[in-house]
Amino acid sequence: MDENDMRGHGVGVTGRTSARSGPLLVAPTLAVVMMLLLAVACSGSDGSGTDSSTPAATSTSAAVDGCAELAALETSLEALSSIEPLQDGLNALESAVADSKTKLTAAASAVSETLRPAVEDVQTTFDQLQSALQGVTSSSLAASATAIGTALADVGSAATNLKSTLSQDCPGS
Repeated sequence: MDENDMRGHGVGVTGRTSARSGPLLVAPTLAVVMMLLLAVACSGSDGSGTDSSTPAATSTSAAVDGCAELAALETSLEALSSIEPLQDGLNALESAVADSKTKLTAAASAVSETLRPAVEDVQTTFDQLQSALQGVTSSSLAASATAIGTALADVGSAATNLKSTLSQDCPGS
C-alpha cells in the first residue's frame, strides 16, 4: 500500500472506531471532569500550585469532607427551623437543637477557608436561638414563643443561605 492508501484506510478505521467507542468514552470522561470540578470548587487552594504532594491530596479530601459536613448541617437546620415549639413541644425543639449543634461543630472543624463564612453565619443565628432558649421550661415555653419563633426564623434564613453556598461551592451536595 502506498501512503495515500494507508491514510484513506486509517481514516475509515478511525472513523468507525471513534463512532463506536465515542459514547463509551464520554461517560467516564464526564465523570472524571465532574469529580475534578467538585474538588476544585470545594478546595481551599493556597495558590502554591503543588499537585503531587500528600498535603494537597489531604486538603482536597478535607474540602470534600467540609462540603459533606455542610450538607448535613443544612439538612439539620432545615429540620430545626420547621419545629413549631408550641405544637411539637420543648423536647422536640431541644432534640433538634442538639442535633444541629453537633452538625455545626463538625462543619466548623471540617470546612475550608472558602466555606468558613457560611458556617460563621449559621453560628451567629444558632447562638441567638440558644440565647432565646436559656431557662425555658415546658411551663414557660408559651411565654418565650415569640423570641424562639424569631430565632427559629433566623435559623431558617441561615439554612437557606447555606443551601445557596452549597449549590455554588459544593456542586452535588
